[in-house]
Amino acid sequence: MNFLNNKEKLGSACILLFSLIYLKASFDIPINQIISVEIFTARTLPIFLAMMAIVICLILIFMPGGGPADESMADAVAGFQWKPCSLLTALMLLYGLTFNFFGFLVATFLFLFIGFSILGEKRYRYSATVAGAVAVFMWVVLTQMFDIFLDSGDLYRLVVAG
Repeated sequence: MNFLNNKEKLGSACILLFSLIYLKASFDIPINQIISVEIFTARTLPIFLAMMAIVICLILIFMPGGGPADESMADAVAGFQWKPCSLLTALMLLYGLTFNFFGFLVATFLFLFIGFSILGEKRYRYSATVAGAVAVFMWVVLTQMFDIFLDSGDLYRLVVAG
């Protein structure tokens, strides 16, 4: 079987590569030495998710599958909507680059709101309400329940200090 023409195995290999990179990056997450003996730390969930994805991908890659696909890879991706996918990928990159400046709440709100617009949502008031609610909910969960520090951002410090 030609590995490159089997879209399921090729997709699993791509996710496996991403998961391996994610696993390596998760070991670089800093841990406070005071709580380093705890069972659940900032590294626990990322490492677990990466390991589960690696196991599933390996099962899918080495599991015997059907014969070669009826359609070629070019035919399989011909109907994909590449523009929204590319815009969302660029938006995620922009979110990561502007996170320190805007802070968690503003950056997450803008990320979700613009993401909804890219996906075609025309009810902007509804999008803003949902984006704001999700951002505040995630902030409450992360800061109050899990006691994770989320930076308020340079913009907040400029406005409040200035």
